[in-house]
Amino acid sequence: MDTLPPLRLKKRRILSVSFITTACAVVTPFVFAQDTEDSSLRLPEQTVKAQQQEFEDSPHTHHVDVERLQKTMAKGLRDVFVTEPSVQVGSGSRNGQKIMLRGVEDLNLNIQIDGARQGANTFHHQGRVQVDPYLYKQVSVDTGPAAADVGPGALGGSVRFTTVDAQDLLHPGQTTGARLGAQFEDKTRTHGGVASAYTLLNDSTGLLGYVRTLDSGTSKDGKGKRIQSTDGDNRSYLFKLSMLEKDGHSLRIAAERNTNSGGTLRANMPWQTGNDIQADDDQETFRDTVTVNHRYQPTGQPFVDVETTVYHNVSRLELYRDKGDETYETRSLGGSVRNTSRFALGPIQHALVTGFDHFHDRGSRWDSQDHYDERALNHGVFIQNRMQWGPVRLSVGGRGDFYDTNYANGAGSKGEVYSPNATIEWDPLSAIDLTLFAGYGESARGAKLNQAGWLQKYSSDFRLGKNGHLKPEYAQQRQLGVRWHDMSVLTPGDHLGLSFMMYNTHIRDYQIVPGEGMKGVTDHIRNAPGAVRSHGYELAGHWGLNDVLLSMTYSHNVVRNWNGQPMDTSGESARVGVSTGDRLVLDANWTLTPALNAGYTLVAVKRLNDVPLGRPDKPGYGVHNLRLGWSPLADLDRFQVNFVVENLFDKHYADHVTVRTVQTKNTATAVAGQHYANWEPGRTFKVSADWFF
Repeated sequence: MDTLPPLRLKKRRILSVSFITTACAVVTPFVFAQDTEDSSLRLPEQTVKAQQQEFEDSPHTHHVDVERLQKTMAKGLRDVFVTEPSVQVGSGSRNGQKIMLRGVEDLNLNIQIDGARQGANTFHHQGRVQVDPYLYKQVSVDTGPAAADVGPGALGGSVRFTTVDAQDLLHPGQTTGARLGAQFEDKTRTHGGVASAYTLLNDSTGLLGYVRTLDSGTSKDGKGKRIQSTDGDNRSYLFKLSMLEKDGHSLRIAAERNTNSGGTLRANMPWQTGNDIQADDDQETFRDTVTVNHRYQPTGQPFVDVETTVYHNVSRLELYRDKGDETYETRSLGGSVRNTSRFALGPIQHALVTGFDHFHDRGSRWDSQDHYDERALNHGVFIQNRMQWGPVRLSVGGRGDFYDTNYANGAGSKGEVYSPNATIEWDPLSAIDLTLFAGYGESARGAKLNQAGWLQKYSSDFRLGKNGHLKPEYAQQRQLGVRWHDMSVLTPGDHLGLSFMMYNTHIRDYQIVPGEGMKGVTDHIRNAPGAVRSHGYELAGHWGLNDVLLSMTYSHNVVRNWNGQPMDTSGESARVGVSTGDRLVLDANWTLTPALNAGYTLVAVKRLNDVPLGRPDKPGYGVHNLRLGWSPLADLDRFQVNFVVENLFDKHYADHVTVRTVQTKNTATAVAGQHYANWEPGRTFKVSADWFF
């Protein structure tokens, strides 16, 4: 697609919008109007039902099948997104997994858990987002132009996780329940369990306590060789109070902890940990998230739908070494207030969102001798109007962000940036469920921390930007597509759907931070001279009849660095994105009887030879997975057993978003000239049993 100039609105006009938004904030606390949850839903068979009007939903947002996460015994990010066309997660090591959304790394995405910003920048070889897939009743992926109320920093898109409430787990009429479960995997030598208890304190208030443990040995790849840095102990905890729809009020208070111990510091390339300094590394990572979400939506007052979110998120890496321990940590304190006013002006329906958000991030690194800190904060105001006029739906908005970053060496960067967006959908034929859609949007990031593990690397001759001025990063996102759905197409009673979309994302003024290697220094931070570009297309389809559902996705994505070269996971491309081959996913679900269901998944990836000079090609691969769910008791919901076979034919492969290199010198763990990658596990048998009381 041709390069388009950035859409710029006059500062005076945007400042007026910002003033109006801020003035509204003084009158009314604001909220982001999200889907409300049906209190009769129950994991693992819940489906989250939207209660918004259709025109408030974005054509660029889709939801992960969370029921599948229970059936496949999902334990990490890679398991969450295995069937998603836009998302890939690589690295055989769980603590090195990173989300790549259309080739853009998660450091450049807006990722939230219950509204709390994630994506900690502790150390670039580590994963930045730790999740327990069992905890989430909704996982939403925003791929297209970011709406203003999504938040700042969605350069490549956004991902939102929503934790389950006690009310979601209870049967209709039930006031107290519990779950006990066990899980085992042979190839990864994983064993663990889950325990939860949930109750209603009164008609509107629920309480949930949850814990899950997973202990893993060193797994084996398709050739039977051990995969470094895949062992470890994982713990997940959630305590949540949820008061729902009490006189128009809903309140959720959640405290979540996720821990992961074991593996090496260079989790995404453990074969390069054989030097004298890193050979004795031992580590543990933590994520602690506390959120308070309040919503006020009084009956009969369509102009008032107010939500307030406050959060505190801590991500910490404890590194234990013979020479002395080190700690890398990022903290984020923030929140948002927003209101959605719903009204009609003539034939046009409106859902007008106004509000503000704020975050204050702090990165720290310390050991027995030194302590380093740097801070970044952002104040944002936004307005987004979603409208419907007959078959046409239009969403238009903008946000202003005011940022201030103070680096550990005393340098700093501050400023303001404005980001408009517009999306349109049109149903051209009243008799056919056919929708055309297109959108353009900008998203910006000015407040950005350096990785905590590098805060001691600033040099005395450090230079910031051009003549001391560092521009904020901003992305231009364009997307257009078509979707169609109909009933009784191939045979009476079936349903068939197809969708196709094209996209083009340019990330401009990306901030380059050097410092690679044990002796590397950060002697400057500068804006990239060119744009990071991600473009491609996605095709999806599904067909269902009675108890059978078949789905297919195909994605083609090309990512180029600011120098025009293919993206890679190291060198100048590190922490930006990665190039991958075309990806085909086929999935089948079949309900054999009310007590028995089966499924099959194929993930096929085309060979990629469009790689940077000196880097190895990425071989193609095809992986087949099988699953079977069984409820042996008369009460089908009381006892459930799941069987899964992953990588059925024991394929030896590495995901295309995983780091791979040709070793240049001999070390204690690598041989010069050899091709290294974090290989994925070979054929793995998994079984779980869950009792619900």
